[in-house]
Amino acid sequence: MHVLKTNLKKTFRFISDARLYYRDVLLMHGFLLFILTPLLSHLTRLILNQGEISYLSYDNLGVILQEHPFVFLSLLLILLLLLLAVYFEFTFLLLTVFFIEQRQEITLRELLKGTLLQLRKIRIGTLFFFLFYFFLILPLIGMSFNSALLAKVRIPVFILDVIFEHKFLYLGLFILFYLLLIYLAVRFIFTLPEMILHDQPFKKALKHSWKKTQRKLFSIIFQFLIVLGSLTLVMGLSQSLLLLIQHAIELYSPQASFVSAIIIMTLLQVLWVINIVLSTVSIFFITVDYMKLQNFLPEKLSWFSPNSSLKTSLKARRLKEAVTVLLILGVILFVGQSNADFLAHPSTSTPMAASHRGVDDKNGVQNSLEALKKTSQSTHPEYIEMDIQETKDHQFIVYHDYNLKALTGVNKKPNELTLAQLTKLQAHENGQTAHLVSFDDYLKEAQNLHQKLLIEIKPTKEDSPEMLKTFLQKYQTEILQEGHIIQSLSYDIIAELKELAPSVTAGYIMPFSVVGPPQGKMDFFTIEYTTLNSKFINEAHAQGKKVFTWTPNDADTMSRMKFYGADGIITDQMTLLNQTLKETTPLHYSDQLLFFVIGIG
Repeated sequence: MHVLKTNLKKTFRFISDARLYYRDVLLMHGFLLFILTPLLSHLTRLILNQGEISYLSYDNLGVILQEHPFVFLSLLLILLLLLLAVYFEFTFLLLTVFFIEQRQEITLRELLKGTLLQLRKIRIGTLFFFLFYFFLILPLIGMSFNSALLAKVRIPVFILDVIFEHKFLYLGLFILFYLLLIYLAVRFIFTLPEMILHDQPFKKALKHSWKKTQRKLFSIIFQFLIVLGSLTLVMGLSQSLLLLIQHAIELYSPQASFVSAIIIMTLLQVLWVINIVLSTVSIFFITVDYMKLQNFLPEKLSWFSPNSSLKTSLKARRLKEAVTVLLILGVILFVGQSNADFLAHPSTSTPMAASHRGVDDKNGVQNSLEALKKTSQSTHPEYIEMDIQETKDHQFIVYHDYNLKALTGVNKKPNELTLAQLTKLQAHENGQTAHLVSFDDYLKEAQNLHQKLLIEIKPTKEDSPEMLKTFLQKYQTEILQEGHIIQSLSYDIIAELKELAPSVTAGYIMPFSVVGPPQGKMDFFTIEYTTLNSKFINEAHAQGKKVFTWTPNDADTMSRMKFYGADGIITDQMTLLNQTLKETTPLHYSDQLLFFVIGIG
């Protein structure tokens, strides 16, 4: 209890002392958010456009390396610039926290000077360590500082679902890997602070960090939990209070609800910025505080002269403060105007409803005829989303996984068996059993039901070279007649399909977005809901393309996707989606603000 009380006192003392540096940290974040990040993004797109490369993802890096070496080198240079920028951010914030902890005043100019001095000392080994530490360890274990440059480093939920679903061995290995990363993160945590604050060479700093954290693992982790937990609690309570105030105004003084919503939305954004500042520097506070506690924090830095930092006259300081206040007021007025427009014009379109793998609330075996019939007749989705793969004899089976074992118990790939062999197998799921079904039979049943399909083509390396041509020759006419549409995780499949059959509606499934919507002839994008926000949707709409999202399975998330302007929702809960979309009552401002808070990043 004493340790908890001590850590809480330190946390709130740090928050109080840090207020003097909010302006500096905000200016640095403003530069990163509104200048450097867009610049790097535009540079990436420009490089891709020069190489006539439509998109950037994990599946085309090898092709870029082989066919566009200069583009690949340019992208590596962008990555290097990003690394340097994150290193700059790290160093700037670490130095800021050092001066807060030592209660020494320093000007923004001196902070920048000290940061740039550290950049000049970088070696290639340091960058490799930095890449390993901040792009692998910290984002995965949830200890990453809230970096403006690392905001998109996240694991989509569907990847975790693949790890956890029916794979107990994978789950065990994932947990062990996760614990190993936590261990390494803590043991290496003082490496870069030692290099920056003590001017230690990389190898010596690494060894020093390993030594200083020996038998201190749990105490350091405990400090992280206390500080980050305190900040999360304060931020959560503050946001909840503002939302409750807005809800109360809507109940008891509805005529003032629009004006109050604008003010509260602006306050929520201010809170978000403050949270960025505090959560960003919290990791450095814990690190520096521990170094001070263990007596290996330097009293002063070799390059810093306190007198030089305090030469600014009182008149000049007041001028800077006045300019800062005017700048903040200008930003608030601009943001307030934008918020008024945002709240006054919410999305009113109703997204297309699709049943994920033909199932509604576990009413059958995924991709089975029985589930297709039940779901289509009871919930009437606009589309049934389903999956097809090529078989050994170049036919098509309706199946999702690339291995049959999870549902059928047969440890084979679908392309290792003929269609006749596959349709004899039974799949077991949700307490029910169903035979695997050919795409021909599935199409026939959909036609009988007058049910449109969202067909996902799942290609493999073992597919025949003519797989897509065979598919189109056999099914294109019926697909067009019945209004079916197609999607795939393979950009190449969609690009080839649009070349061979331009009139077929086809979309590219994006596991996550790196630099926004890619260029191409696709008609729509499908993106996992945890990585989707209104910005991506607006950029896609500017290209004339729709955006579908999978798989929101609760009413709040469904409403949020509709609020963002998604054109389609693919769900496992069709009945719930129908009920949610039928809701005609306009969203209250408090609901809009809640969705805004959830998707603010």
